[in-house]
Amino acid sequence: MLLTRKIYMTSSSFLRKMTLFELFVSVLTMLQLYHFCILFSNQGFPMPLLYGPLFWAMYQFLSGKSRAVIKRDFAVGNFPFAFFVVWYWMKGDNLDWNYFQWYLPVMILGQIGYPLAILYRLKGVESKGKGFVLLKQLMALGMGIFLFVGAVFLHHYLQVDVLMGIDPIHAIAVAMVFSVFMLLNYMYALWDSTEREIVEMPAEPELLITVDDELVEYCDSELTRAMEEERLFLDAKLTLDKLSTYIGISKNIISQYLHSQLGLNYYEWLAAYRIDYAKEILSEFGSEYKIEAVARASGFSSKTTFNRYFKERVGVLPSVYREQASFT
Repeated sequence: MLLTRKIYMTSSSFLRKMTLFELFVSVLTMLQLYHFCILFSNQGFPMPLLYGPLFWAMYQFLSGKSRAVIKRDFAVGNFPFAFFVVWYWMKGDNLDWNYFQWYLPVMILGQIGYPLAILYRLKGVESKGKGFVLLKQLMALGMGIFLFVGAVFLHHYLQVDVLMGIDPIHAIAVAMVFSVFMLLNYMYALWDSTEREIVEMPAEPELLITVDDELVEYCDSELTRAMEEERLFLDAKLTLDKLSTYIGISKNIISQYLHSQLGLNYYEWLAAYRIDYAKEILSEFGSEYKIEAVARASGFSSKTTFNRYFKERVGVLPSVYREQASFT
């Protein structure tokens, strides 16, 4: 029973924590698994044309672009895929060289163009976040796959065997296995961090005390004073026990007050103050500080937790909010 509850809590928190980047990672993983299954039997389906726009969307998200821009560029980038899919379906079993002589150059252009553009733009990026590391690894691997795709191209067009008998399809398959492994490892790390957060999060006390109007008013005034005047929320180690001792009110009463009056648990309520403070920093001095620095200055102990609560409360990631604030 406890294991089932733990899995449910981890899954719920994991899904809430997922950003658009993790969604793209999930889609890319499923596409590559499917592509691997059909790689040896159906080399004409234009699956590779999907990867470039996905990579570009991942880069745009990490760079703080708006969802509207990401969706627009993703739709435009997938036009070649849509075109060749229609051609592929129209030809059916009668796929001929006329199809491949147009498809292969476009595929190769996408295989080399997107990785080169993304690696060039990431060259001066200081962030060492896991998302940037994963994207750089995928782009480097993509460049390797390009060499084998180019070998296929040379073999078909010029009848040149540059790999000396090595089947390029087998090499591409091996590269795809590495790619899927990196993607799954990234998602597992996210799941593991979510699971550890839940394990480390202390359970709130049971709500057994009835809070009357007078106690509600007193609790409200003391909590407001502690947060708005004393700014205790800036303490990254502020636990419910510590807050209870500071203001002299039972932690059961505090929890009951937050639940009944505000509809929040202690961590959600505390995060709200920290997020509001972080918004002030991002609006006034956002360009001067890294997101990690803003998170710690606001009382969060990790960037991951900061991003999750910020997106839940504001609707966008801190990096996107900072970019939007710079134009207002």
